[in-house]
Amino acid sequence: MKIRLPVEVGLMDDDFFALKWNADLLTRDLRTKVLFETETPLELLHELKSYGKIDAVLLDVEYNNQDLCLHDLVKTIKSIQPRSAIVCLSQYGEPEHFYTAIAAGTRGFLLKREVRMAIASALVQALQVDFLITPGILPLLCQNLGLSSRQYRDSVSRINAWLPNPSLTPKLQQVFTLRILYGMSSPLVAQEIHLAPTTVEKYTQYAYQKLSTQWGDEQYLAGVDLTEQAPEVQAFHRFNLPPKEKP
Repeated sequence: MKIRLPVEVGLMDDDFFALKWNADLLTRDLRTKVLFETETPLELLHELKSYGKIDAVLLDVEYNNQDLCLHDLVKTIKSIQPRSAIVCLSQYGEPEHFYTAIAAGTRGFLLKREVRMAIASALVQALQVDFLITPGILPLLCQNLGLSSRQYRDSVSRINAWLPNPSLTPKLQQVFTLRILYGMSSPLVAQEIHLAPTTVEKYTQYAYQKLSTQWGDEQYLAGVDLTEQAPEVQAFHRFNLPPKEKP
């Protein structure tokens, strides 16, 4: 299924730091555009009413549900934005949350510890399949969920758990994280890890070269032309790709 890029998305997570981290990754990614960030169900519903159409809602399932339980929240989201794909994020992968997400008609259930940096790839993929999971959710699918869940067993898709590119040494990954992911200048990075600024730049260039290897699954970049982008933008996207399937 071909989708329009960038995907416009709204976020809800009552963990402030997780919310900001995902929002930053999605904002910097060429495939996604963040319309709003919220920390509570009521804030989310208020924001949804302000937009004519939103492509996707990224929803943390382990929120304080004193306002709305997960089933009712998803149902209300669908009544406000019936064409939006709802993708669930979970820290613990509790069966109750997973089964509720399936029954309510969401488009994905992803473990935070597995999706990690690949949040944009996962979100875009979820809009193109019936139901998307990360590997740790597979055991829940293999259990007896009842007759109504058989369609999901046949149509479920899986995205590989994100892992750092093994071509990056610990030092290269440290430099890349500070310089590109955190946006620190070379002098600041040099001061932080006790290297010369010229060495930081040299390590950054090495990281760019290593990330150009075919570790990440670039099928998730379909529709995005990185060749015209700055080297740091190319490296950012390649670093965040989930790995390819092993032969």
